[in-house]
Amino acid sequence: NTPLAVRVLRASDDDYWKDFPRDLPSITPRLLLSDVQAARNFGDWTTYARAMRWQLLQNADPLNPDSLINPAPYERLPQIGARRLKHIGAGFDLEIEGEFNRFTNPANSIDQTRDTGMRLHTIASLARPWSTPGWTLTPKLTLNAASYALDASPIPTPVARHASRAIPTFSIDSAWVLERDTRWFGGDVRQTLEPRLLYVNTPLRDQSTLPNFDAAGKDFNFDSIYTENAFSGVDRVSDAHQLTAGVTSRFLDPAGAEALRLGVVQRYLFRDQIVTPEGTPFTQRFSDVLLLGSSTLLAGWTLDASAQYSPDTNSIARSIVGVRYSPGPFRTVNVKYRMTRGLTEQVELGWQWPLYRSAPQETREWPRFSGQNCKGNWYGVGRV
Repeated sequence: NTPLAVRVLRASDDDYWKDFPRDLPSITPRLLLSDVQAARNFGDWTTYARAMRWQLLQNADPLNPDSLINPAPYERLPQIGARRLKHIGAGFDLEIEGEFNRFTNPANSIDQTRDTGMRLHTIASLARPWSTPGWTLTPKLTLNAASYALDASPIPTPVARHASRAIPTFSIDSAWVLERDTRWFGGDVRQTLEPRLLYVNTPLRDQSTLPNFDAAGKDFNFDSIYTENAFSGVDRVSDAHQLTAGVTSRFLDPAGAEALRLGVVQRYLFRDQIVTPEGTPFTQRFSDVLLLGSSTLLAGWTLDASAQYSPDTNSIARSIVGVRYSPGPFRTVNVKYRMTRGLTEQVELGWQWPLYRSAPQETREWPRFSGQNCKGNWYGVGRV
């Protein structure tokens, strides 16, 4: 079998997104993607091919020079690759990804002098996980290699036309799950203590003369801090000699439902990090502290909160706090507060609530699943 997916979005002219704002099934109405994908398995290998093409609906506004889309996403014509994950014996896992891409600029992109060309990359990792019901330990060696052949550029550029690089990474990831039975607020609960350590060592390699087709900095959060590379994509690999340490504690009721979760994590650098998403060396030995909390202690209420605390400024750099009230089916009120210091502050309110029931309560209950018949019922739904 060869699964095939075809998705084509095209518009007749650059004003289509304004003339028919509700007719484009896309969250980016000025960026229309046409995408063809195919995949097939051959034993342990998964092979795939893809072609991505963008239509940019550009509208030059003389009063707003920033109205044009720049930079535009690269097109991949084509993208061909293969992946393999195999247990090779003695407890070792081998994972390999090889991929060829040709990156081009969309037809009406503003900057037609942007680098285009071909990239062949391989990402291979060899891991030896040890695991028991209470802990895991996984040393891993990863190699990220890429080779580039760029098209001729009409203007001088520091980017090399032909280049290659190979960057190794060694990491050790270890996590524990400790449990105890206790009492809390007069009830029986099970508390977990889940510490985790991640050590990463990646040597510094100069990548300033290499093109950047798809690499971008990851958002700093509870998930990304436990990754080996500060970048998503292939074209950039952050140097690192660092240790990430964190702990999460959960409180579970007798039925196994989570009543409370608390977490904290921080990263320590043993040396300066030179290749960073911001483009400037990161010299701060201790990273910002990430805090996480969630609770369902009160029936019908859910509280979620996360914060990024900066030890240097002794202040909260970023925070998200949300409260949701759901007393029954199809009844929800949600309030969320987001703050990034010096950049943005936002409050969001959303709700769904029944307004009218077509049958008396003693003979008809509110439907509990969206697949059931909701005929005759009215709901109010909104978001501010």
